[in-house]
Amino acid sequence: MTVSYLHDSLRELANAVYAVSRGAAISRVVFMDEPGEHQLTLTRRNGPDCHYSIRWFNDWDSWNIRTLPGSTPVFDGTVPVRQLVQQVYAALWSLYEEFGESGYQELWCEHAFPLAEMQRLVGIKNGQQS
Repeated sequence: MTVSYLHDSLRELANAVYAVSRGAAISRVVFMDEPGEHQLTLTRRNGPDCHYSIRWFNDWDSWNIRTLPGSTPVFDGTVPVRQLVQQVYAALWSLYEEFGESGYQELWCEHAFPLAEMQRLVGIKNGQQS
């Protein structure tokens, strides 16, 4: 997926995964392109798993800019919540190691690296409660 600097997708992803890990029933993440966007929806029901789905919108549905109806499913599946947290944390850590806070800020212009959100995931990825 191509992701634009127009939206703070990485922070939103970290927050969405955290929310689902804490019991939220549904969380959504927007990955804007120019134009269009992918939307990731995380749905948690009873149990340790989370359903995920990604849809493509030709316009910016999240900003209520829709000139074309509908969306296109990209993929969906189910993942254990703990594994989802671990994978998102690993991706965040990898970006942090490669770019640091200042390097990330230079690349994304509008958004700082979501350090606090990444740190909040540490206990959950290790199976601890926060």
